[in-house]
Amino acid sequence: MLFTYVVTGWEGAVHDSRVLTTQLEDPNSGFPHPPPGKYSLVDSGYSNKPGYLAPFRNIPYHLRDARRRGRRINGPTELFNYRHASLRNCIERCFGVLKARFPILRFMTSLSLVRQ
Repeated sequence: MLFTYVVTGWEGAVHDSRVLTTQLEDPNSGFPHPPPGKYSLVDSGYSNKPGYLAPFRNIPYHLRDARRRGRRINGPTELFNYRHASLRNCIERCFGVLKARFPILRFMTSLSLVRQ
């Protein structure tokens, strides 16, 4: 498990795509862009951008959707979404391990700057 970049300082109500877009547009952010020909996965809340792959819209995305009622995967777009979801599950497990190791991340409290 390796986290390659962490950005802090945003309110929890800010949409993830806004945080990503801000980091992508800031040349001084140090954000590790994927090398040419490689891609980073983003979830369905993001749009496709060069180097970033989102799942196909309006196609079953979550693993349970693809497995529902013994249903077979139909076509390359469903297969892509199925594999995309499998990889995203690995990423979510990493966040789960991090939150288990540092429980304060699960229950962040708002403290005044003086008290911090």
